[in-house]
Amino acid sequence: MDSVRRRPVKRAVGLVALAAGLGPVAMAQQAPAQPATGQTAPVPAAALVAQDGVQTFDLGFFKQYNPVTAADMVSRVPGFEIDDGEVLRGFGATAGNVLVNGERPSSKVLVTEQLKRIPADAVAKIELISGSASNVDVRGQTQLVNVVLKQVQKGASSPGTWVVDVRMFQFSNRLGGQFQVTKSFSLGETADLTLDFQLPNLRGRVESFETVRNPAGQLTRYRRGFGQPNQIGVQGAGVLKWRPTAQDTVGVNLQYSPTWNTTNNGQTDYRPSGAFERSRFGFVDFTDNYTAELGADWEHRFSPEFSVKGVALATATGVNQDDIYNIFTPTGTAGPNGLATVQTISRTTEGGERVGRGFATWRPNTAHTIDIGLEGAFNFREVTLDIFNDTGAGPVATILPVSDTRVEETRIEPFITDVWKLTPQLTLESGFIYESSTIKQSGDEVKEREFSYPKPRLIATWQANETDQLRASIAREVAQLDFAEFGTSINVVDESSLIGNPDLEPEKTWRARTEWEHKFGKRGAVTVALFYDQVEDVQDFVPRAVCVNPIGASLATCSLANQRTYDAPGNVGDGTRTGVEVRGALPLAPFIENAEIRFSGLYQETQVDDPQTGESRRFSGERAWTYNVSYRQELPEWKTAWGAIAKGVSDRAEYKYLETLDFDRPGTNLELFAETTQIPGITVRASVTNIFHIDESRIRNFFVGNRGSGVLDRVDERKQKGGPDGTTWVALRFSGNF
Repeated sequence: MDSVRRRPVKRAVGLVALAAGLGPVAMAQQAPAQPATGQTAPVPAAALVAQDGVQTFDLGFFKQYNPVTAADMVSRVPGFEIDDGEVLRGFGATAGNVLVNGERPSSKVLVTEQLKRIPADAVAKIELISGSASNVDVRGQTQLVNVVLKQVQKGASSPGTWVVDVRMFQFSNRLGGQFQVTKSFSLGETADLTLDFQLPNLRGRVESFETVRNPAGQLTRYRRGFGQPNQIGVQGAGVLKWRPTAQDTVGVNLQYSPTWNTTNNGQTDYRPSGAFERSRFGFVDFTDNYTAELGADWEHRFSPEFSVKGVALATATGVNQDDIYNIFTPTGTAGPNGLATVQTISRTTEGGERVGRGFATWRPNTAHTIDIGLEGAFNFREVTLDIFNDTGAGPVATILPVSDTRVEETRIEPFITDVWKLTPQLTLESGFIYESSTIKQSGDEVKEREFSYPKPRLIATWQANETDQLRASIAREVAQLDFAEFGTSINVVDESSLIGNPDLEPEKTWRARTEWEHKFGKRGAVTVALFYDQVEDVQDFVPRAVCVNPIGASLATCSLANQRTYDAPGNVGDGTRTGVEVRGALPLAPFIENAEIRFSGLYQETQVDDPQTGESRRFSGERAWTYNVSYRQELPEWKTAWGAIAKGVSDRAEYKYLETLDFDRPGTNLELFAETTQIPGITVRASVTNIFHIDESRIRNFFVGNRGSGVLDRVDERKQKGGPDGTTWVALRFSGNF
């Protein structure tokens, strides 16, 4: 499992903020009244209507896929791929590309998770909306999907879904899986309530073999290791929609997710002769681990041309982690209980945010839609890290810099957006956001900084004809800082640490993107995109010198003997990211009946000048290419479907003070599946995932002095099997509606 920061690849420009909410669309896109569940009027087999940039997919289009939830339906929209947005501070910056009844829920839960809570029977239709649609809100997106729900009649039965997923994981020899039940309730004619309950239970195992060689390639030692994670949790969520008047809509979202996770791990070192050198066995217990969220929104429509909306959001997270490691050596009998050393580690994390957002939407005429508003937020994260080593004389503290710290941010963002429909075929969206924030850090490091950034964007959409659309965009984005990187973290297994850096600055990026989309037939679509990013203050790893005696003292007064250099998150200068993306859906008829192929892929090059070597290199943590290809064939006479999914990724690299790391998992992750509806009301899916259980290789090149010397000290090469990306598992999934 990757244990370092990942920088997500952007799928669209302008995702740093959705410059306004989407409330007025709810009225424009609300589905007409539908019969109660189980009494839906007949629909054509696959009706698609393209009008004013909106392509409509009715229920008949999705019938062959046996959808249970809205997530199953959205995943089958041709040429569309769900973008969850980003798990960032604030609300506007987390925009995904899926709406429900034309609105963004007042929640930061991932869009894919929210769609799983909507029963397929509750969906009236799915709309694929492009930037050429002036009567709907596509702020900051070139393309999105709107899930339009049915209106349940008073007293009618509301839909519900259930899912039981049982999995057997390779190496672990234990069952895992998940149970989920979702139920909607009609609370009279003006209110609806949806409740969701889940019981995730995930187990796995990682096994590794690592060699250590000197610069001449001679083996100096080798290691065997394992990790056994156990993740058990509960998740409860509720969504309330209330329409107190014809002009008002109120929404409330609540989620609480406690988990009880543990991990057993161990590692043993041997000399080349096979003689025992050292072993370490640990137990990690997450004694208190939870996330909670409460969000609410209110919209008032004064007229079809003018409305206002307010959003409030509060989140909280907490993690208490206790580690204990028993370390053995051949002569290590001086410590407690005959051990060489007993190491105990205690870590705590508390975090949260409070967000308020208000805006007004005005349509002065049919050509313009203007949004203007303000968002404010307060975020905090507080961490502690205590390490003790006992070699027999009692616990002795090991103190690392920036181990106890609190970070707070206060941020305000005014914004304005105009969607201008120049012609029936051409739409231009322009937007401007001004971010102003203050970040304070206290504890082991004390610092206060102020930031301000203008963030303009421009998106143009041209509907060339019924089948072809061109989209172009340019935007300035400012990445949100991860407060976890302001405090120190350690990796006991790899014997490494990252020191908190209070001088970390956010990346600033100008993103340019061009997309061409071509549709053919009822189910076919291909999209090709070219993108270029100019990145300022690329975030990577940097060396940070600190004083360790006394901790936190100024380097100017610290003796050289008491100075240490650690890796830290930091900024390494300016760079670029250039690439191409492709995605699509391709029906195979008349060659293969009732079959289709879906595909997506990305290729990119990143480039930044390394401050240690002066040479150009790629960004740490980013992959050069990824691909995903799936095949599905329906067998209607057997009420069955089968298929395969193949996906792969390139290697990724990290560049630290003393070492370089390269992670590679060559080959294809292949899944085979079959599903049937032979049992009335139940969909059964059997699958085998990651059939080839591809091992991951990791090569760590250590250098003398620092990486800039170019003089190799040693090479550690690890082969790892298992883990979330390297384990074969067999799954049996039962799902249905009630």
